[in-house]
Amino acid sequence: MKEKAEYLHGGDVYHNPVALDFSVNSNPLGMPRRSIGEAVRGVKLSGQYPDYRGEELCRELAAWEKVNASNVLLGNGSAELIYALCFAVKPRKCLTLAPTFQEYARAVQAVGGQTEFVNLRERECFRTPDSILAAIEEDTDIVFICNPNNPTGQMTEQSLLFRIAAKCEATGTWLCVDECFLPFLPDEENYSMKRMMGRFSRLIVLRAFTKLFGMPGMRLGYMLSGNSTILSAVRGSMQPWNTSLPAQLAGIAALQDKEYVEKTRLLIARERTYLCDALRDGLADKVYPTHANFILFQARADLARRLQKEGILIRSCGNFRNLSNRYFRISVRTRKDNRRLIETWRNIL
Repeated sequence: MKEKAEYLHGGDVYHNPVALDFSVNSNPLGMPRRSIGEAVRGVKLSGQYPDYRGEELCRELAAWEKVNASNVLLGNGSAELIYALCFAVKPRKCLTLAPTFQEYARAVQAVGGQTEFVNLRERECFRTPDSILAAIEEDTDIVFICNPNNPTGQMTEQSLLFRIAAKCEATGTWLCVDECFLPFLPDEENYSMKRMMGRFSRLIVLRAFTKLFGMPGMRLGYMLSGNSTILSAVRGSMQPWNTSLPAQLAGIAALQDKEYVEKTRLLIARERTYLCDALRDGLADKVYPTHANFILFQARADLARRLQKEGILIRSCGNFRNLSNRYFRISVRTRKDNRRLIETWRNIL
């Protein structure tokens, strides 16, 4: 019998049937209602090919992100763009953080490269250290920074990001800043590196509809860069028609729903505080500060297994580099869901 492959991420509800999934970090409000309607319309229109470059969606994204449409490249989720970027650049040496999103290192490995890690220290709440600058060398081909970082929820200070970008310019290194969780912040424009694309030619920014707009199943992400050469190279490493017609139409509709975004940001800010306070009140052993829509904490090693028996799935973080099996991550959901998690957690204690 063929063994089941290891599943590295959250959201594996197909092998773990549960009533509540706190293991994924998507918007708890779900897809915007109009996006659902447009996705259904896209299914009905799927007797035709989608626009292979998604030009209408790129124009909407350009207006949303305040960039030129030529700076936007669509992907089948940001994961496809990470792999396509590595297939285009073929890095022999990559630098990233530990812990962070595992697909950076896996994509580099897929093209035969090696990844070096800047270890984040628990006693510093996993803050990105200035020592990362010294680790960027002439032979470093690409640097991946997740901001806010997954699974820690920590932000890399913008002054440090600027210095990282400048160092990458000097060494001829590509810098990919993954901002998929940044839009949950109400003042995200003050932290995004997209406004620096004109200054740094080696800068690439990743974003996705997966998290903010609650549509992980649609698989829709995008890359921003002021460097047309790298965008062309990445596009050339991907298949045509990589974003479906339902995904493109759902994305366009989502960008037009400003009320949904504001409602989301208010909910996340309120419920994140509610959850953190509850975790610190005798549930978790240690809770780490976060700027994202998820919370990293330490607790007893069997917590995930015991909650799963009660129909609740959380993310065990023992397979992240630099973390042990006592680390867990939960997403921020609605008050009803959060209350159920807290009550169930207290009961199993």
